[in-house]
Amino acid sequence: MGMTDIHSHLLPGVDDGIATKEEALHALDYLAHIGVSRIYLTPHLMNDLKANTPEFLQAVFSDLEKVVPEKIALRLAGEYMLDAGFERQRQIGLLTFPGKYILLETSCFSSIFGFKERLYELTLDGFRPILAHPERYIYMGMGDYEELKEKGCAFQLNLMSLGGIYGKEPKQRAFMLLEKGYYEYVGSDIHALPVYAEMIEKCRMNDSGLKQLEKLFQNNTTLW
Repeated sequence: MGMTDIHSHLLPGVDDGIATKEEALHALDYLAHIGVSRIYLTPHLMNDLKANTPEFLQAVFSDLEKVVPEKIALRLAGEYMLDAGFERQRQIGLLTFPGKYILLETSCFSSIFGFKERLYELTLDGFRPILAHPERYIYMGMGDYEELKEKGCAFQLNLMSLGGIYGKEPKQRAFMLLEKGYYEYVGSDIHALPVYAEMIEKCRMNDSGLKQLEKLFQNNTTLW
């Protein structure tokens, strides 16, 4: 109850998430019902989605915000792919959390050249990188995770990883990283309500895992 969700794809019609305003409102009603009180809408910003500028996304967000019930509060940020178009996004202006925290992702299948160096450069410019769902980057080993932490990168767990939506290995990695205390934040990364509702029902946690998860919920509130 009272969760602040920092990662969702509920801004309608802008990426591979929710397609319509009606679907978005239905999903938001469900999330409010299960206890979410604040949620960041974090649409994908990447080279393949050139229309997704802050100005355009803010207009879509403002239109949705007008009809959202008061029981759940919305804010707009972004999930940035560190690809060839990222420098253009930086020049336009980045959608970040307060304090210049920025949600980032990379390829789930292969390493991007210069990825760690770009992350470090962002920290030198005063940004605070949050890496979305590191458990999904199956080419990374513990040495990679440790190096990213040393470079000042925070980790965000996907709740659905605990339900196995991305497969066995990401699920195992999620529980392992959670147990080791490597995560700072947690998000739904919800793209479609039926899938999310099903995965949440499949999550099973022991007492140690629940305590770690509670810390992440508390940390989320600091980004609001």
